[in-house]
Amino acid sequence: MGVIKFRLASPDYPGRVGELRKAFFVGIDRSPVRLHVDVRGDLLTCRREQPDSGRLFVPRRVEGHGTPYIGTATLAERDEPYWLDLELARGKLNDLRNQCADWKQMGLRTTVEFEALLADAQHEFVKAATSGGDAESIRAHAGRAIALATTAGEVLARFYATQVLQTRLSATPRLQTELSAGVDVSSSKAPWLNDYASAFNTARVNASWRSVAPNEGKYRWEPLDALVAKFRRFNLPITFGPLVDFRGATIPDWLSLFEGDFETLQGLILDYVAQVVTRYRGKVAHWRLFQRAGLSDALGLSEEEQIRIATQIARTTRQIDASAGLSLGVDRPWAEWLSAGDVQLGPLHLADYLVRAQLGISAVAVEIAPGYTSPGSRVRDMLEFSKLLDLYALINVPLHIEFAFPSAAGPDATADPKVEVEPSQWESGLDENEQLDWASRWVTLAASKPFVRTITWLDAADAAPKLYPHSGLFRPDGTAKPIYEWLKVFRKEILVP
Repeated sequence: MGVIKFRLASPDYPGRVGELRKAFFVGIDRSPVRLHVDVRGDLLTCRREQPDSGRLFVPRRVEGHGTPYIGTATLAERDEPYWLDLELARGKLNDLRNQCADWKQMGLRTTVEFEALLADAQHEFVKAATSGGDAESIRAHAGRAIALATTAGEVLARFYATQVLQTRLSATPRLQTELSAGVDVSSSKAPWLNDYASAFNTARVNASWRSVAPNEGKYRWEPLDALVAKFRRFNLPITFGPLVDFRGATIPDWLSLFEGDFETLQGLILDYVAQVVTRYRGKVAHWRLFQRAGLSDALGLSEEEQIRIATQIARTTRQIDASAGLSLGVDRPWAEWLSAGDVQLGPLHLADYLVRAQLGISAVAVEIAPGYTSPGSRVRDMLEFSKLLDLYALINVPLHIEFAFPSAAGPDATADPKVEVEPSQWESGLDENEQLDWASRWVTLAASKPFVRTITWLDAADAAPKLYPHSGLFRPDGTAKPIYEWLKVFRKEILVP
């Protein structure tokens, strides 16, 4: 067993034991590892199965940036405890300097603003490192170093996205990236839907199994037919799905009668998939096959059984519709999946395994929902998001990035009641302008990556059933939020019609 210890410099750490227990460890292969975390006084002890060197990631309050995960530098075991804040500052600066060097090799041009922030962050780190073990000095200077480095990272990521987009647009007038928003069948007659094509160049149909077949053997095709027909009138390519979301709120209640019966459940699932794909074959350009396979506690199915069903969903869909594109979807793409229980395959390795299984899967959809409880993720900065995209690009198929950002906190009657916005993760009060700020930056960064084929806003309307609270583009009364108007301009200026 590996043991690594940290001294806590900040007096508020003992009161944040719950957050410290969310820490995880990342080895040289960049795979997250579960930890057993123990806090006694000002000593943090982390135990893991292997004694290899690696990085510790913990949630930490960063002035001006909320409470994101911050990682240490790569550390080896030793008898003397490390100062946690000092190592987090070292890790953040290492990430910043390494990413800056990589991007400069690609031709990135930095500015005086960035260089000044980097110099100030390094200066604060030196003060922390030479404080002679004074806890208060380490806390203050390391905290400022982390905040300055995080701000510098945001500036660097914006420079990168802007310059890459300029370079790509110099070679072609418009990017081929697809932009869409998920529309639930209940919104097929919503007035705002008539304006959909002015903001998006691709259609996305959200239709849960529960909404299509609330009763065994009885299908409600009319609302779905109407939505598909409307998008076809818009002359937009249609992405449909996920066909099966391994999440309780999307699964019909009557399936609970067969809970734990793998053979029966697999037969019912594949029959439903066959019914939908057969009905809309030739009308749908791309099928999102499934979401959250192996990471959900669904119908008493084990991780292995969910993955086996997922492979059969792919085979069934391909047999019926040989021409449409196929993709799988994953959530919790960083390390939050570790809290899902005794899961063996994280989302990255699951996606890589299924893409290599010759099932005809041509893309991987990555769900990005910062600041939400599970199945959302904790907030990160733009450098961490960029690194995540580059990591998933190693699967070597196009990525579909699916976003959910909150515009408010508190209850949402049409969202999954098990999912909440966590205001403590965000720097300031959540509102529509905060949603616009985050989404505009992250969408732009995603669009700058050539391997990102599709960008999707998960749920268009707050009035419709959805997973994440307050994540829609349209308010419950049907009026548009600021992010919708921004997306319209983004599509007009950057993307193909």
